[in-house]
Amino acid sequence: MVSEVSNHSTGYCPDTSSWPAVAQALDRARLRRPSGFTIEVVVRRCLACRECNIVREDDFVCVFCESDLPALWNVGLFDSTQEQTDR
Repeated sequence: MVSEVSNHSTGYCPDTSSWPAVAQALDRARLRRPSGFTIEVVVRRCLACRECNIVREDDFVCVFCESDLPALWNVGLFDSTQEQTDR
């Protein structure tokens, strides 16, 4: 049985909308699971300084440079876009 599941990650930083994929994987492994993330972490990458931020209390402001953070998840999208732009 899986009693706790979170999207908190030190690398990929998946969006909270990734729960269906997690649930499907746990179901395939035939593990009992909660109905959703027990701890949801909202992560956004700052467009100004490129740092990853954990959004707390719906305060979408970068803790590093105080720029506004995007409303939509952009961690993986920003990385792949940036790689193409840097070439």
